[in-house]
Amino acid sequence: MAKVKIEVQNIVLSVTYSGVEFDLEKLARSLEGARYDPEVFPGIAYKSEDPQASFLIFASGKMNCVGARSMNDAKLAIAKLTKKLKKIGSKIRSEPQVKVQNIVASFDFGRSFDLELIARSFDNTEYEPEVFPGLVFRLDDPKVVVLLFVSGKGVCAGAKSMADIKRAANKITTLLKKY
Repeated sequence: MAKVKIEVQNIVLSVTYSGVEFDLEKLARSLEGARYDPEVFPGIAYKSEDPQASFLIFASGKMNCVGARSMNDAKLAIAKLTKKLKKIGSKIRSEPQVKVQNIVASFDFGRSFDLELIARSFDNTEYEPEVFPGLVFRLDDPKVVVLLFVSGKGVCAGAKSMADIKRAANKITTLLKKY
């Protein structure tokens, strides 16, 4: 059987600077490209270009980082932004706590799937082709959701690590060998 091709599409991280409060007005003026409209949203939207990632920055000292395609890129984007925040005058004294919230990856299983047959064979699936063309396959270990398509492609969401993604790909491959 062909090996599953895996490609990370998005990593979502929470970033916490302990004991730090951000002055969002000041940051919005000093961070090039930052968007801040407190009437609409209580945080700053900021995009970094190299590596690509988007941030939501909150006064509480917390941020969300989305859009990086690897952990290395995410960590580098956070490090670069941290350096800019310090330069602007934010009183950051320690490395931020970074926690993975979600990794989304695409799968290519290199074969097609009979989604009707799979849906009838497994309890942990949902398939309503008139609503959505993919089959929703819920795994318990790792605790992820895999969307499968007739084409043999898929999307894995809810993973907390690359190991989870690889385990999900292997588990789906093993479970669906005979389908």
